[in-house]
Amino acid sequence: MIKRLFSNTGLLLQDFKFHSGINIILGKYSGDKEATGVNGIGKSTLIRLIDYAFLSDSAQKIFSNKKYDFLRKDEHDIILEFEINNKTYFIKRDFNKKSNIYFGTSLSKLDEFEKTEFKTILSDLFLSVENDDVFFKGERFRTIFNFFIKDDLDSGKRFDPLNFMKYNASVKEKAIYNFFLLNLPTKHLINYNEQSKEYDENASAIKTAEKKIKIETGKSIQEYKSERINIDQRIILLENSLDNYHFIEKYKDIETQLVEVTKLINVKLTEYNSLDNKLNKIRESYNINQNIETKEIRKIYNEVVENFGNQVAKTLDEVIDFKNNILANRKKYLIQKEDKLQEAINEVLNDISNLEIKRSSFYKSLDEKGALDSVKNTYEELIIEKTDLEKNVQVIKQIDEYQEMLNNLNVTISKVKLLISKELKEYESKVEELRKLFIDILKQAIFVDESYDNAYFDIVPKPTANRKKLPFDIEIEIPKADALGQSRLKIVAYDLMVFLYNIINDRKLPDFLIHDGVFHGISLKTRINTINYVYHRYLENANHKRFQYILTFNEDEIIIPNEKTTEYGKFDFDFQKSIVAEFHDVAEKTIFKRIFG
Repeated sequence: MIKRLFSNTGLLLQDFKFHSGINIILGKYSGDKEATGVNGIGKSTLIRLIDYAFLSDSAQKIFSNKKYDFLRKDEHDIILEFEINNKTYFIKRDFNKKSNIYFGTSLSKLDEFEKTEFKTILSDLFLSVENDDVFFKGERFRTIFNFFIKDDLDSGKRFDPLNFMKYNASVKEKAIYNFFLLNLPTKHLINYNEQSKEYDENASAIKTAEKKIKIETGKSIQEYKSERINIDQRIILLENSLDNYHFIEKYKDIETQLVEVTKLINVKLTEYNSLDNKLNKIRESYNINQNIETKEIRKIYNEVVENFGNQVAKTLDEVIDFKNNILANRKKYLIQKEDKLQEAINEVLNDISNLEIKRSSFYKSLDEKGALDSVKNTYEELIIEKTDLEKNVQVIKQIDEYQEMLNNLNVTISKVKLLISKELKEYESKVEELRKLFIDILKQAIFVDESYDNAYFDIVPKPTANRKKLPFDIEIEIPKADALGQSRLKIVAYDLMVFLYNIINDRKLPDFLIHDGVFHGISLKTRINTINYVYHRYLENANHKRFQYILTFNEDEIIIPNEKTTEYGKFDFDFQKSIVAEFHDVAEKTIFKRIFG
């Protein structure tokens, strides 16, 4: 539960202390002629500061507005003190967007955390998984926490009791988070949501691919699949035409000469390659080490002297001179050989060049007479046909693969929906408990002395082939729900049902529920009855578990004149002692001790 909100920098009017049971945040009229009215004096701001401490993005956005620049300029901070299992924790935050959060069990020794890692810590503290079948996936601490803390902006935008999320949640996502809060199984719902998302992604990919085919060919995918048969046949004909191509009779003489010249060019190219290889080998011969290896020769000579003595007549110098003469003669020979090969290569290259000129003239002659047009056109047409076919065949292949995945997903989704329906039957007793609690809230708090016929909460199995829909409906009905006050009653009744059900079952969830502005448009008598009902549930709770119901009102929305108690009723508790914060419409008695222009 929440224990205290305060500031070390003198930001707040006072330290705000909270207790178990009913907590009222009250706006009062000062009667001062200079007063600006009770709107904007601090009721919702106090709620937002609590929400801000619990990492609300929407609260952070509001406090980032220009009118709150003084929070950063004067380096203000807030500290939220709360309690879990009789253990006290502190959250300390300033109002700079990039600042980290300080957290711990001792105010004098707080650890520093980044926002992302601190969300995980808060999730472990407040939303621990108690049942393997009842859970949610991902970093969804704030999504769930938005149920427990609602400021007047949230309440004003909320018309569907199931939609307490601050983003455009899908029907399946709403069901998952409400089932989690209702302590109903979410495993198959999560699977259903993931499979449906995958289905939608694949279906979208198919549409994109089909659109691409339409743009490329001007045909639908079905039309193009039929057209493929004709395209394949055209490609076969073109390939056969090129394989079997022959010049017509009047070009036969040129064709013969062209073939002969091409043969000669091939022969010359072979001759050139052979000569070039020989020349390269000769040039490599120059790389043989021609230095006199005197050390090696001296070694050999000494060995010779040692073995044969004076039989060796030549001196070392004579050996060196002898080797030099050999190398000089070898080099002279290689140069002569290289010159002859180069002459032969030049002659072959010259022959090839002349033959190429001759072949080009034959081609030119054919081209001028139009003999090659059909060949060139056939090749061009073949390339275009094959390129287009290959490109579009890949797209069709992708579409077929996506379609196969969709077929498999359809089977999987159908099975998951059956599992959801089966699981709901297993949890029928829990749904019945929720039904009874909802009726009790309507009977004891909301429709006192009135008929509550046709008012109910229920989860009704509704098999459907539409994967976008759930295989059940969560139904919340009260009479005349179209009227503003009645639609608000539906929200109040649902929130109290969820909250009290979890308190009764001692779940490890927040033991506080904050309603700011949710009673707008609801009659005074219903407000009093509802608050009294929660108070009595607090006193009668079988587990003796403490909880907090925190509400905001202006005094004219909740104070009952003595002469009106017969008409509207009265509170069954000391209303004055339930007030935890009181703001007036003058600067020195607002939450920040200032009036905004």
